[in-house]
Amino acid sequence: MSSGTKVANQDQHARSATRPQRPAPPGPLKPTRARRRPALIALGLALVALSVLAVVYLTTMLGQTFRVLAVAQEIPRGTVIEAGDLTVAELPTGPSALESISADELDLMVGKIAATDLSPGQLLTEANAVDELGPPTGQSIVGVALAPSQMPITALRPGDAVRVVETPATGGEPPTEAPFSIAATVIRSEPSPLGDQMVVDVQVTSNNAAALAARAATGRVAIVIDAVGAG
Repeated sequence: MSSGTKVANQDQHARSATRPQRPAPPGPLKPTRARRRPALIALGLALVALSVLAVVYLTTMLGQTFRVLAVAQEIPRGTVIEAGDLTVAELPTGPSALESISADELDLMVGKIAATDLSPGQLLTEANAVDELGPPTGQSIVGVALAPSQMPITALRPGDAVRVVETPATGGEPPTEAPFSIAATVIRSEPSPLGDQMVVDVQVTSNNAAALAARAATGRVAIVIDAVGAG
């Protein structure tokens, strides 16, 4: 071998020795086996089952109704209720604040008296269908005639809780103390055939009836609404 060739081989071996070695490529990854958690799987299945049951329950309940009694035609207050005055309405099953009467009690409602004026479509309740019309023992009904300036613009309805307040004479000074007033419940109200006054029947305790009637006769009273009734 010539000296030139020998030197070239030595240079090649030297370069090979100083060249960085490449790392071998990684081998294929071993598949990892997923850890199964039976408790979580069972919980998930239970939640799915509960969801399905809830949907089925709500669907069933929303589709159910119950039959109640409703007013079919105008029934003036004090009128005896007849079978033809009533009809059957269907309400959805579920919690309700309506004090309705089941359609099965039709025979029990016939012969009762309308406690207020009843309108078509209105639900019949034990409050507006009574055995006897009139104030209960210890209560009296007093009529009060009022001008528009003596009452609120809000329409008075049966069941409203009000106070009948004594007012000073026209042009007089306002009272320095709390004026005389009587708590009452509105029974009915309708326009007076004379003038633009409204006549309001109110129910008060019997021991206050005379004092209220005397003051109402002077025309120096006004009505204040304290609570709106459901009548």
